[in-house]
Amino acid sequence: MKVAIVGPGALGCFLAARFALARIDVRLVDHRQDRGLLLQDQGILLRSPEGAMVAVPVPVGLAAGIPPVDLAILTVKAHQTAAAVQDLPRLLHPQGLALTLQNGLGNLEQMAAVLGPERLLAGVSFLGITRLGEGEVLLAGMGPTYIGAPSGSKAGRDRIQEIVQLFHQAGLPCEARDDIGTMLWEKLLVNVGINPLTALLRVRNGVLPSLPSGWETAVAAAAEALAVALAEGYELHLDPETRLREVCRATGANRSSMLQDVLAGRPTEIEALNAQVWARGEKLGVPTPVNRLLTILLRALEEARQAREEGGGPPL
Repeated sequence: MKVAIVGPGALGCFLAARFALARIDVRLVDHRQDRGLLLQDQGILLRSPEGAMVAVPVPVGLAAGIPPVDLAILTVKAHQTAAAVQDLPRLLHPQGLALTLQNGLGNLEQMAAVLGPERLLAGVSFLGITRLGEGEVLLAGMGPTYIGAPSGSKAGRDRIQEIVQLFHQAGLPCEARDDIGTMLWEKLLVNVGINPLTALLRVRNGVLPSLPSGWETAVAAAAEALAVALAEGYELHLDPETRLREVCRATGANRSSMLQDVLAGRPTEIEALNAQVWARGEKLGVPTPVNRLLTILLRALEEARQAREEGGGPPL
């Protein structure tokens, strides 16, 4: 199976390197030619928590220069989805599948608008990956990945299992799930609690449970997400605080993706996370004041960053 991973961020680089080490035919797609040349030259740098490092050669290029593949895995940030999905029709074989492993909600809808829903797969990954630099990533937590066919997809069980086996071949825990919609909400519940709080407080995942006020806010945001998911008809049988604590423990050394974005001065994925809970809650009449506030705070943080850049002043 030929695989293209779209997006050279933390997860994309990690998967590309692990697939390459497992001798899977993989290519990494980058929309920036200069960065692609850098990654092609240096390889993907995989670091362990103990400090060991290995450079993994991975073919990198623009989507237009990559031969059609059987599977395209989207790992770009949610706010980059609209641009990235434009390449899917020419990147995939006529029967090829597109899998999103992105955070949040709304990505599938944007993919379906370009490719149609029949060839889509949804995935949820609990891998804890920290981006240390261009093409340099640290594995901070080895969590599972779940893959399934969302509503409207015609991908059969055999093809899904073939993709699951690719992850196993790369030494990554992976499982096919029939209830992938529920799994997306379970991941969202974790993200809306951990990501904005670690980004605002600038702490690693493992520190968050030790901060009483921050932890209370994270749990409240997750509880609101659970209420909205239940109102949408999804059956989530979990305790938000217990689940958040489990993830914080498993990925204790990890910097959340939102914290990494804030520290690097990049836009965050707040619109695909807490803003989704707020918007969907409003439609269903479910109160979500904590997610509303966290959305506004992260938007304000982004506005302040943009104002500093436009004004030419240094960050505080």
